[in-house]
Amino acid sequence: MRLPSFVQSLNSTSSRCVGGWLVVSLFVTLLAAISSESRAQSAAGSLLSRAELTAAANRAEVAAATGDPGKRTENAMLAAAIRQRLTDGDMHVGDRVVVTFISDAIHRDTVAVRSGRMLELPGSIVVPVAGVLRSELHDRVSTEVLKYVKAQQIEVTPLMRVGVLGAVGRPGYFAFASDLPVTDAIMGAGGPMGNADVGRSIVRRRNQEFRSSEETSRAIANGLTLDQFGLAAGDEIVGQRRELGMSTVMGVIGAMASIVALGFTMHNR
Repeated sequence: MRLPSFVQSLNSTSSRCVGGWLVVSLFVTLLAAISSESRAQSAAGSLLSRAELTAAANRAEVAAATGDPGKRTENAMLAAAIRQRLTDGDMHVGDRVVVTFISDAIHRDTVAVRSGRMLELPGSIVVPVAGVLRSELHDRVSTEVLKYVKAQQIEVTPLMRVGVLGAVGRPGYFAFASDLPVTDAIMGAGGPMGNADVGRSIVRRRNQEFRSSEETSRAIANGLTLDQFGLAAGDEIVGQRRELGMSTVMGVIGAMASIVALGFTMHNR
């Protein structure tokens, strides 16, 4: 039996929609697999050390001087950002840190970096954090806590407030652990929408592109954490939507016209 033309058109459009959702579903599965592998990393390995950042800055400076002419400006900006991070550290006024230590009981609190770049912990323990990287924060806090408390175990988790915007289920700003994989941050915002083009996602800093879609895709594929990818408080991961081709647009218009025609025909029966 030959199907009416409007049914054929509708079926064709539905196939395209299902195909889009299938791609996104496969990507979500990939994100989950990468995230599981990333969580197996040690906490220290998921935060970049001073030596690793210095090596990254050196590579970027060499690339800016002798690399692809089309990317020299991008590499120069990256090198400058890393050098600034090495000088200033990662902890800025308003940043929050979760500190947990066990002594006579379990003590857990979320504290903010105060003016002068100081952390004030319970018991009037003050920890200066100017110039301190996230990877160095545990040792810095532990040194100060152990001066006053016989703690058996100390855990320090620096938080990072970043935006996950664009084509995700629940766009907004979130306080994530700095050692959270980029993939988990995307999933924490509801995951990519059905019309998402994850390969075109970028990172913005101060309303300017800070990480290209190529760099962001590579970070996702390699399971990098927010810290390893060089993100800072206020940065935005922006998911892009797929660009509709003319055939898709015409297919949608055709399907809508067919539905209207069907409704008109049934109304006049």
